[in-house]
Amino acid sequence: MSLRLALCVAAPTLLLVACAIPTDETTTPLDPDGLPPAIVNTTTTTTTTTTTIPEPPVSGDSSVATTTSSTTTLPPTLTAPVVLYYTIGSTDAVRPLQRELAADPTLTELIAQLSSPLPDVAELGLRSSVRPDLIESVTVDRGTATVALNPGELDRISDTPLRRAISQLVLTLTSFRTPDQGAIGTVRFETDGEGFAVDVPAFGGQSDPGEPLAFTDFASLVAGTNASTTTTTEPPTSTEPPTTAA
Repeated sequence: MSLRLALCVAAPTLLLVACAIPTDETTTPLDPDGLPPAIVNTTTTTTTTTTTIPEPPVSGDSSVATTTSSTTTLPPTLTAPVVLYYTIGSTDAVRPLQRELAADPTLTELIAQLSSPLPDVAELGLRSSVRPDLIESVTVDRGTATVALNPGELDRISDTPLRRAISQLVLTLTSFRTPDQGAIGTVRFETDGEGFAVDVPAFGGQSDPGEPLAFTDFASLVAGTNASTTTTTEPPTSTEPPTTAA
């Protein structure tokens, strides 16, 4: 056998011997202090990102807020027309003025329009002689309004403004319809529980104390009217034609 062939046969054996695992199976732990700092101080940081995708609202879910629009229609404000009488300037003549008050106005609200007139009354050239403390109360019974006058105020008021105030009260009250007792037909005056006499144009003087007075008793004071020529014609109650005497 040649030398070259012997080397080729022996070479694998030498390689196996050189690469064989040592027969000592014990392990030697590594000393951390002997390792390089780059290996010992290596720190791994893990970042977790959470993404929340909103889910569409589920029909019927009470937790889902909804926006709705609504229209509220308020009922119309009800008003009632009333007729008030004010004197024209510094004269005894009076003029009617229509006002719109809240529905079913009371007698107190009506009298307040006379005792405390709105500013536009003066702008129209009208005045009121009904003082705030002149009237104590107004009651209605069977179509007759009883006006109780304040005796203390009667002592402080002169005849002219009192006469004008009386005409304003009679014309205004007899033009008013109460919510509970219907229209007022007549007005009487009293003080301290006793009947009070007032000046009446239709009488040409004073009434009896506490005498009921009607609209027509003061109608001659209304500007543009003539009480003596104003008449009211009632329609016939019978449907039969009138008969003519031979």
